[in-house]
Amino acid sequence: MAFEHRIMVGWGDCDPARIAYTGRIPNWCLDSINAFLHQSLGGGWFVQELDNDMGMPFVHMSIDFRAPVTPRHPLICRVAPTRLGGSSVTFRVSGHQDGTLCFEGTFVEVVTVASTFEKQPIPDHVRGVLEAHLEPGGRGDGQEGQTG
Repeated sequence: MAFEHRIMVGWGDCDPARIAYTGRIPNWCLDSINAFLHQSLGGGWFVQELDNDMGMPFVHMSIDFRAPVTPRHPLICRVAPTRLGGSSVTFRVSGHQDGTLCFEGTFVEVVTVASTFEKQPIPDHVRGVLEAHLEPGGRGDGQEGQTG
């Protein structure tokens, strides 16, 4: 089951068309992934970077838009890891308002040693947490390509 992060879309998040400004949507996706990590690992990117010397920079993002996002209803962002590689994790984030799918995206992070910015294998304790939330069919073989 996907982790859910609730966002209240405000007037200031909208453009002149009275729908959410497109640039806010990737931000909400990243906020939702960070909230997932905070709940699952006991700290989001800030804690992982500073306390655990583990960075998680993004190497890919893509979003497909399905319906407008407005301030009329809470935005529920559902987050789930969909693939684990040797040093990368792919997340799916979907945004829903009032039962309507508004957007869905794919986000790939590579795990690094934060102090040196060098790629590292996903630490065992992090891999265990991610595997517990992994969508079916998402176990990688550790032999990822370019994002790896």
